Amino acid sequence: MQPIIGIGTNHLIRPSDHFDDNYVDYTQKNYVAAVTAAGALPVLLPIGDPTLADTYIGHVDALLLTGGQDVSPRLYGEDPLPQNGLNDWQRDQFESALIKGAVAAHKPILGICRGLQIINATLGGTNFQDLATQVNTPIGHNQYPTAWGTPTQKIMTTPDSLLNEIWGDTGFVNTFHHQAVATPAPGLTVTATASDGVVEAMEDSRRKIIAVQFHPEMMAETNPKAAKLFAAFIARI
Repeated sequence: MQPIIGIGTNHLIRPSDHFDDNYVDYTQKNYVAAVTAAGALPVLLPIGDPTLADTYIGHVDALLLTGGQDVSPRLYGEDPLPQNGLNDWQRDQFESALIKGAVAAHKPILGICRGLQIINATLGGTNFQDLATQVNTPIGHNQYPTAWGTPTQKIMTTPDSLLNEIWGDTGFVNTFHHQAVATPAPGLTVTATASDGVVEAMEDSRRKIIAVQFHPEMMAETNPKAAKLFAAFIARI
């Protein structure tokens, strides 16, 4: 049987031109395509009551957490900075419950962009709310309008890590974020950074967690290394 990957979704929380106030749950097609290409069956998990999280986890073999809004600093005990963007407290609470449920059930987790940040905050770490003001980095961490799937930013990986196995000591990835990990949660090891020191990946082999700040789902169709990351995640089931 194909392994089943639960993909955490996003949802509209404000009226839009297309849907008005007919709110929807959704995820980008690239996540579904990357999971399918890696030989697994994607199942979308609509945002709901956190008490449902364990039931959802019981029906999947692994959990994928996707990009989206800024993670609320409430999760790590901070007030929002003026540069903090749109928060979605319902999504934060639901995904935190999914993470805790997957860890308790010993099921693999892959976090992408916001997914890395929500994993870190849920498990006891802190995040930078805005790199430009808190880190004053000289590197652009948002490549838009360059094509989503184009690798633009250099990363350095640590030895004996999955990121090192796939990308080697250095490599290039795409980048679309203004928040990032500040203090890693206990048990999470930083396994890749940008040249300015910003965390680009963390891993925890004991809890089967892989989390990256970049977007491999956008590169997976044309980039063998990004595709290999999804295969490695599924292989941990």
